[in-house]
Formats: sequence, structure tokens, C-alpha cells
Amino acid sequence: MIKLTYFDFNFWRIDILRLSLSFAKIPYEYEVVVRKEWPKKKKNFPFGQLPIMTLDGNQFSHTHTLAKFCATKSSLYDNDNLKILVIDQVIDWANEITNLIAPSIRAALREKNFKKSKKLREEFIQKEFLIWFSYLERLFINSSKEGRFFTDKFSIADITAWRIIYWFRSGILEKIDITFLKQFPNLEMFYDKMCKFKDFTKLKEYKIITSN
Repeated sequence: MIKLTYFDFNFWRIDILRLSLSFAKIPYEYEVVVRKEWPKKKKNFPFGQLPIMTLDGNQFSHTHTLAKFCATKSSLYDNDNLKILVIDQVIDWANEITNLIAPSIRAALREKNFKKSKKLREEFIQKEFLIWFSYLERLFINSSKEGRFFTDKFSIADITAWRIIYWFRSGILEKIDITFLKQFPNLEMFYDKMCKFKDFTKLKEYKIITSN
């Protein structure tokens, strides 16, 4: 049995793992760590990070590593080297844009410095936000011949891109214009199709994410 461990809130780093396994009907155990207990428990995890996957008594870390494992187990990766490169780029893009917006989130949540958070968020919006989504749209255009999935076969790349877009459209991120996707018609079309892809939207995990 695969065991996944993450904090007591939904976030793309854990969600793409759960969605992948659930899509393939692979059972897994899910352990939640309450955020306020993390400082005491942090030393018990490799690299002091979450998410963690426990398999055969061994713990494994790092989002991209776990995503590739879960996607492979779920037949949501690929055997074609060029398509693997596309999938990996989407996962790396998700990490990159998360790292770019993270300082403004940390300033508010950890430091309680809302003035600093506002300044950092405005800088992110001005310098990086739309540029990084333009990168994703360009990758989609160049890699998808049918205009539905990134590699024309449903994969963890699509799950990851959908989850990040959902995050930025959710209204949770202060000062982010939730209508931004209108500037990226190909990504908007991709997102709309993902939200109507019944094999995906019927998943329990999908409903949990979108109900919050």
C-alpha cells in the first residue's frame, strides 16, 4: 500500500499524486500532518519536506520524483522520450511558478508582514505572472496536435497544469486577476475541456479540491 503524507490543506504538490493514483484506481493511504505540529515532526521526514511517500517502510520525497512514480504506476507517464520531456517540463513549470509566488505567501503567513507580502505579490504580478503562463501556453501549442492534452494522451502533465490553473483562478491568491486565462485562449480551451473530462471530474479527489 502506498502511503502519502501532507499538510492539512489541499495543494497541488499532493493533489497531483492523489489524482493520478485515483484515476488508475490504485489504493493509497493518506496521512495528514496538522500545520501547527509540523515544527515538531519535521525532523522525522527526509529533507524536512512534504509531501512524502512511504512504500515498503521507506520514505521518499520531492514532488517531481513522487509525481513521476505515481504517474508511471497509473500509466499517466509515457515511454516516448520526447513526450517524457514535455511532461517533465510541465511539472518543472509548476514548481517554478510556485517558487516565484511563494515569497509573497510566506511573508503573509509566516512573517505576518502584510506590507512586504503586498509588495512581493505586486512584483510577481508585474514581472512574472503572465509571462510564465505564456510559457505554458506556448508549450501546449507546440506539443499538442489535437488541442486537448499536452501530449495528446491524458497524462500527469494535464493534471498538473489543470491544478495550477485552478489554484490561480480560485480567488485564494490575493491580487491575482481570476479572469487572467482569457489572455491565453489555448490554455483556456484546455482548462475548459479538463473540467468537462468525466473520467477526471468524477474522481473523489477532484470533488474535494473543487469544493473548497
